[in-house]
Amino acid sequence: MLTNVFSPNDCARCKLCCNFRRVSAWETPALQDSQIFLMHEAGVPLEKRPDGTTSFYLHFETESEDEVVNCPMLNPCSGCMLPRESRPFECRIWPVRIMKSQGRLVLGIYKDCPALNGDTFVKLKNHTLEKLLPEILAYGRRHPQAVRDYNSLYSIIWEEK
Repeated sequence: MLTNVFSPNDCARCKLCCNFRRVSAWETPALQDSQIFLMHEAGVPLEKRPDGTTSFYLHFETESEDEVVNCPMLNPCSGCMLPRESRPFECRIWPVRIMKSQGRLVLGIYKDCPALNGDTFVKLKNHTLEKLLPEILAYGRRHPQAVRDYNSLYSIIWEEK
């Protein structure tokens, strides 16, 4: 969805969106039934979240906030093992995130995405607002578990009126 903005090499070099620390574990995607099936078939441990949705289990070895755990579908050499069209929606639009702030939907862009600079931030914002906004909003309305509470690590690029 964002291949018009980021090159595959940009994302392959970084993989920040596929790594989690304890403080970013809230960012694991809510999985849809087809993704649950694919991950289950691949032997990926899954867990139910407090909101009733399913995500993959992150196994932290220590209590350290700085310990990094990869998504279980990440191959460190080749990237995500899921076909592009089968990846969770939240993964396909990252570093864009649909969130809720003061009861309204907002779209934010993760401020510290290494692939972003001034030009790519503007390009990503424009692409998101011009091409993806209806699809992202429709997804968020159909799958409210994908709408997270606003986090200040994101720059708001759109707010619901």
